[in-house]
Amino acid sequence: MQRIGIFGWGVVAPRSPNIDAFAANLESAESWLAPFEDGFGSNNFLVGTPEHDFKAYQPWVDERFPPSRFPQLESKMDLPTKYAVGAFIQALGQNPGLEQELKDLGLEAHVYIGTGIGNLGTYYEQSLALHRAQRRWDRFWAQPERNCALAAHLEGRETDPDAPPWPEDVPEGERMEGRDAWDHCWAGRSQSLREYLEQLRQIESLSVEGDPEKGKMRLMKEKRRRKARLDEQWGAPPPPWASVSANVIWNLHNTPAAQVSMLGGITGLAFAPVAACSTFGVTLKLAMDAIRRGEAKAVVLGATDPPPLPLIVGAFYAGRVISADGQVSKPLGGLRGTHVAGGSVVWIVGDYDYLTGKGFHPVGLEPLAVGVSSDADHIITPSEEGPQK
Repeated sequence: MQRIGIFGWGVVAPRSPNIDAFAANLESAESWLAPFEDGFGSNNFLVGTPEHDFKAYQPWVDERFPPSRFPQLESKMDLPTKYAVGAFIQALGQNPGLEQELKDLGLEAHVYIGTGIGNLGTYYEQSLALHRAQRRWDRFWAQPERNCALAAHLEGRETDPDAPPWPEDVPEGERMEGRDAWDHCWAGRSQSLREYLEQLRQIESLSVEGDPEKGKMRLMKEKRRRKARLDEQWGAPPPPWASVSANVIWNLHNTPAAQVSMLGGITGLAFAPVAACSTFGVTLKLAMDAIRRGEAKAVVLGATDPPPLPLIVGAFYAGRVISADGQVSKPLGGLRGTHVAGGSVVWIVGDYDYLTGKGFHPVGLEPLAVGVSSDADHIITPSEEGPQK
């Protein structure tokens, strides 16, 4: 059977910004967990928050790309991508020349970096931003002075039986939601908003004239200028669709793999396997299969996930699988729940004979096989038979 070797590895984990710190921490009996301080206020959760400084990798990026590249990565990429990039750069450093070899291999170098949960940090933040912007937007256009339908309703001239109840008439504990429903309903009936949208439609309908390359920037500047003038005319807050960052689409499940492929100049297959807690094992299985089929000589593989977020911690608690007593959950057989963490691990594996023949040295154990099976029983609690298969 064709041998597979590991020729580089890197990690971002709690108390472990790199593989050397990780190795040193393995010699310690201390817990890597810490109180969850990024949400809920005071609470009883212990979590593993990755130790990571993305700026530590700026010299590597600056050496290979224009000065604008690192600030772009820093501002647009979510933490899972930054973790994976850091772990990838660490892995390259363990075999000088491996970076160039991955480029030279062309289509025979692949990237499989997956995730369990995905880039929830960006989705979480931008969902909040959208909610707040929608609330401000609805509140603005639901004011009677900008809304003839509402003015008529309040004066009793044209009562609308389908309108939600006046916020003060709903139970006290539901008034915030009641006010949101009221504003959203009446904003949709605002004649002033329809006038605003018609003016905005005319601005958005502008198109490039003449040479596309020269006219593109000119058009974008003209649209921005007219939109600013329109908003000043109406005194309106930013619309909700303009309050969401494009980072939502720059941080998909495939983004870590895509960024590693671009930063490493790796032109073979790059994608994100997603298999929850099994993701890393699945990426290794796929890599070994690709190498043994002759489709790849080397594969960058791994998994990456965000740090604990309120959304994640709360969901695990609701699923009754997280410990919430402020103590390290040992032994796990006590059934007090487990703990959540985040981070990334990236390996560079390859055809053992090919890469050692090129002068590269393996850095650790030699993977022989990966067992993959589906329990087909429960989403988080395996049966005894499933893993034994």
